[in-house]
Amino acid sequence: MSDPYEILGVERDASEEEISKAYRRLAKKYHPDLNNGDVNSTKKMSELNNAYENIKNGTPYNGNYQQGYNSGYSFSDFQSVKRYISVGQYVQALNILGSMSDKSSQWYYYSAVANAGVGNRITAVNHAQMAVNMDPYNQEYKRILNVLQNGGRTYQQRSQSFGGLEDIGTMCVRFALLNMFCCWCC
Repeated sequence: MSDPYEILGVERDASEEEISKAYRRLAKKYHPDLNNGDVNSTKKMSELNNAYENIKNGTPYNGNYQQGYNSGYSFSDFQSVKRYISVGQYVQALNILGSMSDKSSQWYYYSAVANAGVGNRITAVNHAQMAVNMDPYNQEYKRILNVLQNGGRTYQQRSQSFGGLEDIGTMCVRFALLNMFCCWCC
């Protein structure tokens, strides 16, 4: 990958203010929401996020980004996914996850949360189950699976009893997931 300073178009001795200004300018240009979810914009935004995070965190550049978990993606990709999920932008989180080739238990966890957020309940449950299967001692993965499974059953029973309050049930599950996710992130 390229030098993060090159990606942001700033000199290595640029001030924090100059780096932030360059990042904001490019983010406005490439943000997926402003480009109708364009795949190239999503990839460029992910690259910008990675570059900005690497510079901000002081990650040394030595020809490659610091890779997380010995996988094909950087730790900053997950940071971007977490940020999007925490503000309810699940589609953007799924776009970044979709660009990752290696699927770890953490990947399946975030995918479960984001899929639940957009209403893909079956995929969310399946991915939560994969995360638990891959890392059976992770309590957070077990908790998300429990919320998805039990929240879904409660919703189905209530919607049948009250004539199909599907939107309210889905909103409640999403709110519970977002609340649980935000508490875990912070």
